[in-house]
Amino acid sequence: MKIFAGRTRDVNKGYWMSFENHPRLVETKKNIYVRCLPCLENLYLQLLNSPSELVLETPLHCWKIVVVFDSLAECLELLCLYEEKQEDNKPEMEIVRGRIGTSDKSNPRVVIIFQVLEEKERVALMADILELAPRINPGFLLFYERGCGDLYGLLCGDWKKWKSITPIINPHLVPLARDKVEKLLRGDY
Repeated sequence: MKIFAGRTRDVNKGYWMSFENHPRLVETKKNIYVRCLPCLENLYLQLLNSPSELVLETPLHCWKIVVVFDSLAECLELLCLYEEKQEDNKPEMEIVRGRIGTSDKSNPRVVIIFQVLEEKERVALMADILELAPRINPGFLLFYERGCGDLYGLLCGDWKKWKSITPIINPHLVPLARDKVEKLLRGDY
């Protein structure tokens, strides 16, 4: 399985680069318009009415696996090792996609974020990363969370407690979250 990277894109004070096992990053683009954008629009519409709870559908089936390394080179090396592992074995996942980067260029740490939709994929990918990452840098960090956990978590708290209908535990943050989502929908990162 070959993994392809897109162009590096500067965002505020950092940079991000998408990757996927398709040369034109078709799943990444598709997910932006078919999953992410409708999910953000749904959240924004819910927040317009100052709700006491949120209906969470898509976020419950969206995972981010985050690996923190000391450099971009280490992140790229992990992708190369993962590519090789998938060539040697039957691939666990049909689609491999995510992004590499940092929100702050002055921070020496760089993250690689794999995006998966199913818990089964998350478990398999975590096992592969736990096998491969120590070869690159034994001091790597690894964790997983729900997709858009920063947005939904602001309002609903710990993602481990989310349900299909989740109460808003920080109602005073609804205007802040609404503004944040509105900026994302405008493409203002």
